[in-house]
Amino acid sequence: MEARRRAREATRRANEARAAREKANIESAANYMVAKARLAEIDAWETERLAAVTQQVRAEAGKRRADTRAEAGAAIRLLQESGETLTTIAELTGDGIGEVRAMLRHAPKVEKRTASNGSHALGVDGEKGGERAGDSYPGGVEPNAATA
Repeated sequence: MEARRRAREATRRANEARAAREKANIESAANYMVAKARLAEIDAWETERLAAVTQQVRAEAGKRRADTRAEAGAAIRLLQESGETLTTIAELTGDGIGEVRAMLRHAPKVEKRTASNGSHALGVDGEKGGERAGDSYPGGVEPNAATA
C-alpha cells in the first residue's frame, strides 16, 4: 500500500510539474508572439519614417540644386553682360558650351524696365497706353461689339 501511495504521490507531483511547465510555456509562447508582432510594427514604422525623411532630404536637395544652378546661371549672365561669348565662357570655365547654356537657362529672369518719366506700359486700370478705362470715349462708356 505504501508503495502505491508513494507512486501516486510521485505521479501527482510529476503531473503538477508538467502542468506548471505547460503554463509557463504558454506564457512564453504568448510573449514571443507579441514581440514578433511588435517587430513587424517597428519594421513598418521604420519604412514610413525612412520614406518621409528621404522625401524631405530629396526636396531640400532639389531646392539647393535649383538655388545653386540659379547662382551659376547668374554668373554666366554677368560674364555675358561684360562682353564674353558663350564659347569664351566655356573655355574659361572648362565646361562644354552645352553645359554653359544649360546653366544659363537657370539664371533668374531679368525684369526689363522702360525709363519714360516713371510711367508704366500699363495704365492705372491695366489698360495699355497709360489711359484709364473710359478716357478715350465721351461719357466714359466704351462701345462694345454689339452696339458699335
